[in-house]
Amino acid sequence: MQTALAELREHLRRVRAFSRNARLLLLALGLLGVSYGAFTTLFTLYIVEIGYSEDFLGLLVGVGTVGGAVAALPAGLLCDRLGARRGLLLGTLVTALGILIECTVTIDWLLLAGGLIAAAGVTLLYVAQAPFLAANSTEEERTHLFSVAAALLVAVSIAGSLYAGGFPKLLQALWPSLPLPTAYRLTLLAAGAVSAGCLVPLLRLRDPADAPPPLGSRATLTVCLRSGAVRRLVLTGLVLALGGGLVVPFVNVYFMREFGAGSGTVGLIRSLGIVVQVLGSLAAPWLGLRLGLVGGVAAARLASAPFLVLMGFLPFLPAAAAAFALRTFFVYLSDPLHTDFSMRIIPPEVRGTANSLTFLSWNATLALGGWAGGQLIVRAGYEPLFLLGGSITVAAAAIYWLAFRRFLPEPARVRLARAGAGLEGEGRS
Repeated sequence: MQTALAELREHLRRVRAFSRNARLLLLALGLLGVSYGAFTTLFTLYIVEIGYSEDFLGLLVGVGTVGGAVAALPAGLLCDRLGARRGLLLGTLVTALGILIECTVTIDWLLLAGGLIAAAGVTLLYVAQAPFLAANSTEEERTHLFSVAAALLVAVSIAGSLYAGGFPKLLQALWPSLPLPTAYRLTLLAAGAVSAGCLVPLLRLRDPADAPPPLGSRATLTVCLRSGAVRRLVLTGLVLALGGGLVVPFVNVYFMREFGAGSGTVGLIRSLGIVVQVLGSLAAPWLGLRLGLVGGVAAARLASAPFLVLMGFLPFLPAAAAAFALRTFFVYLSDPLHTDFSMRIIPPEVRGTANSLTFLSWNATLALGGWAGGQLIVRAGYEPLFLLGGSITVAAAAIYWLAFRRFLPEPARVRLARAGAGLEGEGRS
């Protein structure tokens, strides 16, 4: 118990020590989370309500996914050329433009154009975020910072989702003649207006005094391609993403078809998944303190594998939902550690481009995994799908450990972290 309290005090001390830039970006991420939650909850319903069918909705989602993947490398190069601070600001403006188009027009090709623009902006935001946080934190606090950033965005998105679920009904109660598509549109635009407030803290960000000078695009790519760290991050990312990529796109359908769950039950299970995402992200520093960054990622991913398999074999919905929640917890427990480790081993002057390459590899694998998972379900059913996903996850954890176990002196870092937290010599409760 004393150990747990000491670790909590240490975590709070690290959070209070976050730099001004880090605090401003966290505030911006919190405001962006409102729009993120509302958009992911309501936008697909809005598209259907304005008269489009599921095939166009699938096309819109696919175009956005491909657009984000295509934009990844240019976004990384732009981030390294302009700096992460300008990348964050530009990514926010581009995202806002794309969402504004998507929420104000009804012509199909304009909706697709808006989706492409929004996807490019979101990609630039993602690519720039980790390098900026890494440049504005010390090694001792970095895991805590990535943990809080990941948890904050997800936690605030819950509020955005709840708002998106209730505000259209409120608008129609106040104005009974208001068409439902208009209520949806106003709800999305209002959420966007709240998130636009993130421009205030983003404009107050400052470049770090020790920021490395930018390289040219060719030199940046050369450094990335010659870096063993970057190559290993890309290759291990392909395997790490594949296990979940096979299964996760079909979880909702699986619960509905195999257990007869209704949309309300599935929504409740997904809400549980969001809660454990937050808990997993916040618990990441605790795991990193004990096992180090590489060991923590490998152990958390390995721990997620049995629950991924159990989802496909447990006979009762509550048990399968619990397995889904535990698998989600362990995956998000590993994410801040993976991000922290990535930023430590990538040369600072190419962090944006390297981050874009890993983003591209993950998303390409997720797309391939979704296609392959669908083919496997049609031919063999769900049980082989979950078994294969779990097996690949075990292999991915082992490959990650083998690839990176000697990149950092992990045990020494753990000992230093424990000494700094005043934990040396204490027993574990």
